[in-house]
Amino acid sequence: MNATALTQNPMFSSISNTVFTGGTYTQHNDHPTVHVNGATAGGFELLRKEVATAAFHNSAQRLDPPKCHPNTRLAVLKKIMAWIQNSEDRDAWIMWLHGAAGAGKSAIAQSIAELCVKSKLPVASFFFFRTDPTRNSRQPLIATLAYQLALTFPDSRDIITKAIDRDPLVFGRSFGSQLESLIVDPLRQIGHLSYRSTKLKSRFLIIIDGLDECDGRDVQANIVCAISDALRDKDLPLLFLIASRPEQHLTMEFSSRKMSSLLIRLALDDKYLPDKDIRLFLIDKFAEIKDSHPFKHLIDPSWPPQNIIENIVEKSSGQFIYASTVMNFISSSRHHPTQRLEIVQGIRPPRLDTPFAQLDALYMHIFSCVEDIHTALLVLSYTILNNGYHITTIENFLCLAPGDVELALADLTSVVFTNDGRVKFLHASLPDFLHDPARSQKYYIDPPNRHADFARRCFQHLNAGLSNDCTTQGYVFFHFFY
Repeated sequence: MNATALTQNPMFSSISNTVFTGGTYTQHNDHPTVHVNGATAGGFELLRKEVATAAFHNSAQRLDPPKCHPNTRLAVLKKIMAWIQNSEDRDAWIMWLHGAAGAGKSAIAQSIAELCVKSKLPVASFFFFRTDPTRNSRQPLIATLAYQLALTFPDSRDIITKAIDRDPLVFGRSFGSQLESLIVDPLRQIGHLSYRSTKLKSRFLIIIDGLDECDGRDVQANIVCAISDALRDKDLPLLFLIASRPEQHLTMEFSSRKMSSLLIRLALDDKYLPDKDIRLFLIDKFAEIKDSHPFKHLIDPSWPPQNIIENIVEKSSGQFIYASTVMNFISSSRHHPTQRLEIVQGIRPPRLDTPFAQLDALYMHIFSCVEDIHTALLVLSYTILNNGYHITTIENFLCLAPGDVELALADLTSVVFTNDGRVKFLHASLPDFLHDPARSQKYYIDPPNRHADFARRCFQHLNAGLSNDCTTQGYVFFHFFY
C-alpha cells in the first residue's frame, strides 16, 4: 500500500503532520497491523513475548516430562477426570492436588493435561519449575495461560488482543488484574456471561502445577487468593486444578473461609494404594531392563530377588521420586544394571555419579528453605537417634517451649509430619540422607557428636534435680548401660 492510499485509510483519518518513512501497512479484514522498520506492533505480539513456552504441558523444552506409568494412579486420574467432566450439581471449582515432595503430583498433572487433550476438553497449563528462570515466577503465568486460551477458543483472541491494546502495560499490573482482563473477561464474553450458554460446551480447565516452586511464599498465596476471588462468579466457565506440596502458607490459604464453597482437596496419601503402583512400576522397569538393556546378556533371568523390590517399595514410602530415581540410576545404558543395584543397596561403593542425586537435590532445596534450621536438625536428630518420642517429651528434654517442635518443623511439611503427638517421616529415605555427610553436607547429622550433646543435656537435667524424668533416665540407661 503506497503512502497516498495509507493516508486515505479511515484508520489514519485523524492523523496530521505525520510522515511515514519505511515499513509496511497490512490490513487483514478489520484487524490492521502496522509494521514499522520490521517491528510488529499489536496486542497479540506483546502477549506472545511474555509467554513461557517451557511451561506448556507439551513444550519441546520439557524433554520427557514425568507422567503416570501405565496402569498406575488409575483411581486418582479417574477421580480428577470425573470432577472435570461433571456438568451437573457442581460444588467445587478448584481442586487442590497435594502431597509430599516426590509423591508424583507433576506426573498426575501431566497425565491429566494429556487426557484432556485426547478427550478434546479445553485445557491450558503452566508447570512451574524452581531452577528454570523462565517458569519459576509469577510474571509469565497469565500471559502463558491467555495465549493457550486464545488458541483454544479463537473468538477470545480478539478480546484478549484488544485488552492488551487498551493497556499495553497490563503485564505490569497485579496478578488479579491480569487474571480479570486476560482470562476472566474473555471467557465471560465468549460464554455470553453464562456457562449455561451453548457457546461453551465444557468449562475451560487451567492446570497450575508446582505452585510451591513459584518464587516467593507471599506470591504463591496471592495467586490462590486471586483465583478464589475470580471464581466467586460460579457461572464463569472456568476450573482450576492446582498441584503443590502442602506447605503451611498454602494450606492456610486453601483453608480460608472464602475457599470453603469453591474447593475440593485431593491428598496423595495411602488411600490410593501408592505402594501397589510403585511395585508395578518397579516390576515393569526391571523387566524393561532385562529386555532391552545393552548388557542384558549379563543379567540373570531371576534378577532382582523379590525382597529387593519390596525393599525399594518400603524405602519409597509411597513417594514415586525414590523409586524413579533408583530406576533411572540402575537403567543407565553405560553401566552394568546389577552392579548399579548393588550401589543402591550400599553393597558396592559408587564411582563418579551417585544413585540418589535427584533425590538429594530435592532434599537440599527443602532444607535450604527452613527458617530455624538449627532447631529443626536438633529435633530430627533426637527423633532419628532415639527412634522417636512423644513431642512433649522431646520439648522437655531439649528445653523447648510447648509448640516449638511443630514450629521448628513447619517448613518441612513436605517430608516430615506430626501425628498422634509424634514426629514421623513421609520419606523413609530421609534419615539415610541426613546420616551421609557426602549427601547432606551442611545438614549432616553426626551421630557421635549428637549423642555427646544429648549426654551433656542428660547430666544437666540430673544436676538440676530432674533425675525422676523418665526420658533422661531412659536415655542414660539405653546409651551408657545397654
